[in-house]
Amino acid sequence: MASDRRIGGPDSKNRGVLLDAAEQLMLEDGYAAVTSRRVAERAALKPQLVHYYFRTMDEMFIEVFRRRAKQGLEALAEALQSDQP
Repeated sequence: MASDRRIGGPDSKNRGVLLDAAEQLMLEDGYAAVTSRRVAERAALKPQLVHYYFRTMDEMFIEVFRRRAKQGLEALAEALQSDQP
C-alpha cells in the first residue's frame, strides 16, 4: 500500500546531493555501512531529509544504482555512435 505522505521532487538539488553522498559512502565503506544519518552528515543536510526524498533506504540504493546505470548506458550509446566504438 503506497503512503500518502509527501515525497521530495526527483529533480531537487538536495536529492542529488543525498544520492552523491550515498554513492560516496558505498564506495568508501560498503553498502552495509550506509545509514540515513551518515548520508545526511556527508551531504551536510538534516537526517529527516533523507526520508523526505526516499521512503526507504532501499529506495535510495536503487536510485543510486539506477542513476549510475543510466550514465553507463549513455556512455555506451555515445561510443556506438562514434566512428570507432
